[in-house]
Amino acid sequence: MLSCSKNNVDFGYSPTQPRAGEKVQFTNLATDGEEWEWNFGDGGTSEVKNPSKIYKLPGTYTVTLKVDGKARLTKTKSITVLDTVPTFTCSVEGADTAGIDIFEDVTFTALVYNPYNYTVEYEWTVPSNVPYTQLSETNTESTFKVYFEQAATNGTGVQLTVTINGATRDTLRVFKINNVQTTSVVMMTGDSVYLRQRIFGSRTETAIEDKSGKALADAAQDSMQVYNGKTFTLKELQTVVAEMQGFGIAARKIYFRQADGLYVANIDGTFKEQIYSGKVLTLCADIVNNRIYWSAPDSVLYMPLIGAENNKFTTTPTALNHQANVVKLAIDPEKR
Repeated sequence: MLSCSKNNVDFGYSPTQPRAGEKVQFTNLATDGEEWEWNFGDGGTSEVKNPSKIYKLPGTYTVTLKVDGKARLTKTKSITVLDTVPTFTCSVEGADTAGIDIFEDVTFTALVYNPYNYTVEYEWTVPSNVPYTQLSETNTESTFKVYFEQAATNGTGVQLTVTINGATRDTLRVFKINNVQTTSVVMMTGDSVYLRQRIFGSRTETAIEDKSGKALADAAQDSMQVYNGKTFTLKELQTVVAEMQGFGIAARKIYFRQADGLYVANIDGTFKEQIYSGKVLTLCADIVNNRIYWSAPDSVLYMPLIGAENNKFTTTPTALNHQANVVKLAIDPEKR
């Protein structure tokens, strides 16, 4: 049994400034006893020695611990429960410390404590300091999916504004956006402007003027290629396809341009199929990213390399960019 001193009955709780919807852990500090009677001040009770409790509403509550049913062995304290603050999670593990990679899909999910099923309104906001693409249909649902298109070592903010039962609250979190090294397409325009555009899976960054790929672009000619130790020349291949103006070889397929468009055939010229109808200025095969690139007068396009034996395909060309008059194309396999 306990002694008669009230000082032997005490308790603590954590966190010391809890919010509605947050678990509060009570710690029984009584030096002895066999029975515990807790009253949490909101009608809730417990007979557990070290109970936990979630308060549904903000306010100040009187908490009482009675030991062994003795009124003299009772401790009372007030606990102030603050208003709930909505928050959100990030689908990228460790994003708070390691950050989010550029062009990486990320989903933010709101966490709102709403025990009485009030109407909840959401609004997601991303500041304009870092370009991003919204993948969600709207920014007014409980989840928000985007990817960021530019690195930001100082981070960018993601803000969730929640309106619940007429009260509006904001939560802002800042995430570092990491640069990622990857392969690139390098280009030269007809007026000798050199460009670089990095490839991130199915996505690409915006082409930027960059002369670091000049040597690759200058060496890129779709008139000769070494493939499997053998040198192929345009003149030689024109004996197979007389109308051929330029070519690239990858995975036992030959991709070539004629006056009326871009074609693919087996390396012996069989199963010729047209990929693109229209003027083609130049082309190159990308075996790193499994693509064929070519330039039209007003854009650069690409498609996956074709694997079918008869060269039939169902995919359609995708615009890499809308850069006009690209006369040389090359792949930089070095990650930058």
